[in-house]
Amino acid sequence: MSAKKKTIPKPYLRVGTLLSEDRYRIDELIEDNDLVVSYVGYDIFRKKRVIIRELFPKQIVNRGAGEDQSVSCRLLSYETNFDSMKRHMIDRARKLIALYPVEGIGNIVSYFEENGTVYVVEVEISEAVTLAAFLHKRHSVKFTVEDLLSYLAPLFDTLDKLHAKDIWHGSINPNTVMITPDKKAWLVHFTDPMEDISADCMGICRVRRDGFSPVELYVSEAKPGKAVDIFGLGALMYRFTTGRELPAYYLRINEKRDPKEPKNTRSMIMDFQSDAIMKAVALYEFDRYESAGELLAALAPEDMDLESLHSQQELPRTVAQLPLKFKIQERQRRWYVISLTAIVILFFVLLIPRASDITRTVRINHFYKKFNQANDYQRCMMLKGLTSSQRKVLTNDYVDIPKGQSEEEYSKNFEVKYYDFLLRHYVGFEDVDRTRKHYEYMKIDLRETKAIVTYIAEDGDRQEDLYLKPEIDGSFRVTESYTNDYGQKVSKKKKANKDGETSAQKGR
Repeated sequence: MSAKKKTIPKPYLRVGTLLSEDRYRIDELIEDNDLVVSYVGYDIFRKKRVIIRELFPKQIVNRGAGEDQSVSCRLLSYETNFDSMKRHMIDRARKLIALYPVEGIGNIVSYFEENGTVYVVEVEISEAVTLAAFLHKRHSVKFTVEDLLSYLAPLFDTLDKLHAKDIWHGSINPNTVMITPDKKAWLVHFTDPMEDISADCMGICRVRRDGFSPVELYVSEAKPGKAVDIFGLGALMYRFTTGRELPAYYLRINEKRDPKEPKNTRSMIMDFQSDAIMKAVALYEFDRYESAGELLAALAPEDMDLESLHSQQELPRTVAQLPLKFKIQERQRRWYVISLTAIVILFFVLLIPRASDITRTVRINHFYKKFNQANDYQRCMMLKGLTSSQRKVLTNDYVDIPKGQSEEEYSKNFEVKYYDFLLRHYVGFEDVDRTRKHYEYMKIDLRETKAIVTYIAEDGDRQEDLYLKPEIDGSFRVTESYTNDYGQKVSKKKKANKDGETSAQKGR
């Protein structure tokens, strides 16, 4: 009797699917973490098994029906997030391919875009099992730090090297650490786009695992980085030294459920090791270690053997026996500092820019109100006295045009603005609305010796040329142009001085 052929359920790629111009074949589904689907594949060209990871955030995408296996977003609003995931996955793959081979990780050998998504090809780690499965065979709930480091220590060095290249993992947990038959640890899933999983559209995502994922992976305003990996390493040590997982970050914040320190859980652990683990899994990234190497040194310094580690136990125990009142006061002081820092940051990020916008709007409205009520002499003096920064805010500034560049080319550097006296803010040319019953706009084009003021209103358009270089008697020349009732363009030259305006001549 022939063996039953393996099948893969929807919505995943079918067994036998060929990718990348028929080079890679899909043989078996491994897992789906709600962000990336992993398959066992076969490289037909090299004749060897590989791992193929497909970007498939199923909260926001669907796969086509029937023969169509393409991936598309469920809503148009999800496309921005999906495109960002593609870019991050490709960027991670490129960096890792450039570093190939890297000891201690599932190395990336290729990536390609197909079916509307991204695929990454990873070297298969033969006969490896997850850290959780490996330690489960030991028939023990708790382990010593030294026992764990005998497998995991090389990963600390690998992560430091990758962090230096701006590559971080983001999802270190018992299922992303693999143990080979010769008891070497490997990290897989390095190309998952962890930068994007805090987007609102992602919802509950299994790649983000409570107890092993820090607050940065849940809050969209945060910028996750290498501190996420420090937390993941600390969470691994906590889980397998205490036999329990850390509470999720939202329980630690909202319910103030501080995790029980390993040294208080009847674990086989030194006080200084317990303190090191708790620092690594601190709620906020600025309280954690700055590197994996620093955490490793705190757990098991390279220049000390097991006996010397035991000899350093007394000092941490003395610190741990400080009165409970002192510990409570210290915690309250810490939260006070964090709260005060958050308020200050909020003030600078939100309030100051808003206050600056309000001040700018008030200044613009005041200028145009005053300019509209002034006579020609006062207008010339107002424009003549503007500073460089004021010109850019209050006018269309053509004063400092680079040599060889036309006004039309220079104006592409900014949007020509019209001031709307009814709405009391700037609009672009395309937003000048002549269909309103009442409308009044003003545009000021400022040059080094001349300003062109254009008026657009329901009673007719007109233009004033204000020559900002004063005459010998201190007056300014002004030319006013408009179209009369017969459709003829009429211009009127005037002389503006402190005592008023005197018409010099009329022209047509």
